[in-house]
Amino acid sequence: MNKIELYEKIPLLENRFTVNCVEYNGKNRFQPHWHEHIELLYFLSGSGQLTCDGRVYPVGAGDLVVVNSTEIHSFLSKHNNRYICILVYPEFFSDVSFDKKAIIENIIHNDDYIKGIFEKIVEYIRHKKTAGDMLLKGAVYYLMAHLVDKYIVTNLTREDAVLKARRLKRLNTVLEYISENYQKKITTADLAKLCYVTEAHFCRFFKDSIGKSAVEYVNEFRIEKALVLLKETEESITEIAFEVGFSDSNYFSRTFKKLKNKTPLEYRKEQVK
Repeated sequence: MNKIELYEKIPLLENRFTVNCVEYNGKNRFQPHWHEHIELLYFLSGSGQLTCDGRVYPVGAGDLVVVNSTEIHSFLSKHNNRYICILVYPEFFSDVSFDKKAIIENIIHNDDYIKGIFEKIVEYIRHKKTAGDMLLKGAVYYLMAHLVDKYIVTNLTREDAVLKARRLKRLNTVLEYISENYQKKITTADLAKLCYVTEAHFCRFFKDSIGKSAVEYVNEFRIEKALVLLKETEESITEIAFEVGFSDSNYFSRTFKKLKNKTPLEYRKEQVK
């Protein structure tokens, strides 16, 4: 099974082009992670819940999500979503004035200027016009200039940057431990020891960073692993529960239904249709 990493490596630049733009359509969910590039998600339809540096935001059509560099973020939705994802590489700002310590608002609702820019970007994506790369890059320059002009909320100090780097290092250690030991018993006391802090301090730190408790995160991680086993093996529900780290199969089933709105058996039956 694949190991889940908190850090997401930046994709290599294609032909040294400093913007990557893709349209997504379907049900979407991604685990907490961070990266150096700025990520922009413009929702054309659908809805969901974004968690960014521990803050939770409802997201819907017409909203722009801005994930600043090194912000830990995740997304959860039970609906079909259609959105444009733009990755803005650090090199994009190499020849312009841009303060990399600037923090832009994470959620921007119903801005007509932004809507107009994304209408042009959607046209570029779907029709691949001549000089489309220049049109895309120009549109992103206009977009970033608008965000910097209207939506800067703060600037990181040197001390803020040091504290953030330390927090990311701690979280990497904890999440790597969970991904390697989810089949075993994991307690918040165990995780606190990894960070050299008290259990109470760790619980606050984790929830402030990820937007959910460590117990919730571990259970969700285990359920995602169970999905693979339910689909790809013929093991019993009880066997799968124990294999992914639950000591009680009834608790496993209740947790599964709470997260997936169906029982493990119902999920398995859907996979063979």
